Amino acid sequence: MRKLHPFFYIKNRSTSLFLRLLSGFLCITLLLSTLTLYSFTVSKQNVRKEIVKYNTLMLHNTMESYEKHFDMIKRQMLLYFISEKVQKFHSNPKYIDFPGIQQDINSWVSNNQLFINNIVLYSKRNEMILEKGTSTKVDTMFQVFYENDAYLPDFWRGQFNQVYNIRIFPSAIFHNQMYRDQTGDEELIPVIIKTAGNSDFMMIVFLDASKMYEAFHRTINEDFMIHNGQGLALFRSKGQDPPIDLEELGKHSTTEYQREAAYYFQSTGAESGFTYVQRVPIERIASQTRLNITLIIAIAISIAASIVISWLFAAGINNPLQKVIATIRGENDGSVFRSSIREFNIIRHQLQDKNKMHKQLSFLHQLRAIQGQDAAPIAFVNKPFMVVLFHAMIRGEGEKEQSSFQTWLSYMNVYMENRLSKAFPGSLTFQVEHNQILSLVFSDRREELASQLARMEALFEQDRAFGTITMGVSSVHRHSEEIAVAYREVQILIQERRMIDTTQIIMERREQADLIAFASDQWKEFQVNLREGNELQLTKLVERTFIRWLGKEPTAATMVEFGGSLVGKIKSEASPLDISLGRLQSIFQHAESQLQACITMKELEQLLLNWVTQAAEAFREKKQLRDPITSFVVDYVTDHLEEEIYLDLLAERLNLSGSYLSYYFKEKTGMNIVDFINEKRIMQATTLLADNKLKIHDVAAAVGYRNITSFNRMFKKYVGLTPSEFRKKPEFDS
Repeated sequence: MRKLHPFFYIKNRSTSLFLRLLSGFLCITLLLSTLTLYSFTVSKQNVRKEIVKYNTLMLHNTMESYEKHFDMIKRQMLLYFISEKVQKFHSNPKYIDFPGIQQDINSWVSNNQLFINNIVLYSKRNEMILEKGTSTKVDTMFQVFYENDAYLPDFWRGQFNQVYNIRIFPSAIFHNQMYRDQTGDEELIPVIIKTAGNSDFMMIVFLDASKMYEAFHRTINEDFMIHNGQGLALFRSKGQDPPIDLEELGKHSTTEYQREAAYYFQSTGAESGFTYVQRVPIERIASQTRLNITLIIAIAISIAASIVISWLFAAGINNPLQKVIATIRGENDGSVFRSSIREFNIIRHQLQDKNKMHKQLSFLHQLRAIQGQDAAPIAFVNKPFMVVLFHAMIRGEGEKEQSSFQTWLSYMNVYMENRLSKAFPGSLTFQVEHNQILSLVFSDRREELASQLARMEALFEQDRAFGTITMGVSSVHRHSEEIAVAYREVQILIQERRMIDTTQIIMERREQADLIAFASDQWKEFQVNLREGNELQLTKLVERTFIRWLGKEPTAATMVEFGGSLVGKIKSEASPLDISLGRLQSIFQHAESQLQACITMKELEQLLLNWVTQAAEAFREKKQLRDPITSFVVDYVTDHLEEEIYLDLLAERLNLSGSYLSYYFKEKTGMNIVDFINEKRIMQATTLLADNKLKIHDVAAAVGYRNITSFNRMFKKYVGLTPSEFRKKPEFDS
């Protein structure tokens, strides 16, 4: 038996974790060394192919950047070309209009993403040129300011005889003869935009070729060219020696080929038909495939170092492993071990997550007022706490928006948990609903919590493209039995958010606001017009109501309640009429969820207007064909708001007397013609006032008021505010 003792000793030692790890590391090191040497012999053959593939991909990315930019320039410049200002310059040029056009041109030029050097409007009728800095004649423009032998004045005149809408011409160096002593030469790509049926007016857009090349061409290979496939080079990079031969390129139809001492890569854009060419010296590709002797030495040193590290790591792993075992067995008195080894820390985090999950389950039981076996979870006993509810409102209802929203909310959950747990150790944060995240903060420092939430607010504002967040913060509670009470408290606070598109932090109940509802006479007016199917009057009533609420800052709960009452009123009025149940259900499908999803007053107003419009249409379908007299009055007033409109004028056009027309219109619509005209003008004025560039007296003139005093008085009558006060309201700006 004594002879067998050495055998059992060796067997026991061989089963130890240390020897197993060490032998495993050495085997892996030997295997990796063998694979490394083998992969060097194989990869040397494939590196060349990968480099070619890389250059092909980079050229494709360059081509896509150019193609997208050319397409964007064509679309935006064509829209600007057919705009009212530009066309007015051609049809009726007035010097007083020039500064406005030049301001537009300079706004295009100042946009660094468009790479526009200048926009030139050229009217053949009077040989007039208007560009970003001045107005001049054609000869002066292209012989002094933008001079190039290939683009003389006769060239630009000749383009009027060519039949096309948009054409991109080869780049050229344009000189400014006004400053001969200065280096003001620029390489530009001219783009001509005109209409095929108009032979005396065009717009020339000069694109900065050098800046486009710097932005779109992101490789170290500088030999680059764009040609149109017809033997004409649109752009060449500087320093090509020798220049890329267009004739030789035409002999090759493949995307890449080798000729003499260079590789040629070419790709053709699907939209423009331009061919993009890149040339790479063969020597540059070959140099990247050579194996460096230094790399071989580094591999040898790495192998030796890995053997030493394997020994040290295997020798030092036993101690933290024993701590892991002790923690699992509960032999370390609850203390949490820490290690510099990542895997051990993963185990530590798993143990912490298990404990955290237990706390969350206990919290959920308390939250829903479900009594467990214990009187209260240990983590909650004798600790002051606050509850924070993060309520997120999604934008859009499509599957893509829903998916992006949930992904974003998951990120926000991690972010909130990280921030709050650092500031308030032991805090719990998790998602309780599809659009709500709840945090239990163990602290009575309410001001500090408010400060932390204010810091989060900046990030939430940046992410408003995904959703708008409202944060409700409960008061400080000191007993675990009050968790359900605190949860109900923050739910009420969330309902008291303001209907604006911005992040909100609500910590206190707001004072009781006035009831938001129609007055009795308004309900009567709404009922009468609904039965008659008077869509115009119904929408105006809703619009007037929302305008009167500006500045009152009603809560979301109040506005949703108003919307629900409006829906109920429509349904109650629809019941005795011959309107199918299916029609009503289709109009108000998911009405409650749609009301709750409204972020701003404007969204709620638009939703209610949409419902009212559909309901009016349903009522009106029961009536006879539309009355032609009132239809003419409504359409004429809508189309001629900026003109003087008189009752006699309308009556004359309808071959009726003024008194009869006034009576008839009042009978059919419920309001007289003068009130209708004034209300129509004021409603249009509220829309125009959204453009801060328009002055108030310009808005007044645009809706038919020649006297600013009359306009202010009438605006005050219908809106309850002066135009200036209306513009200053924060809800209006929103």
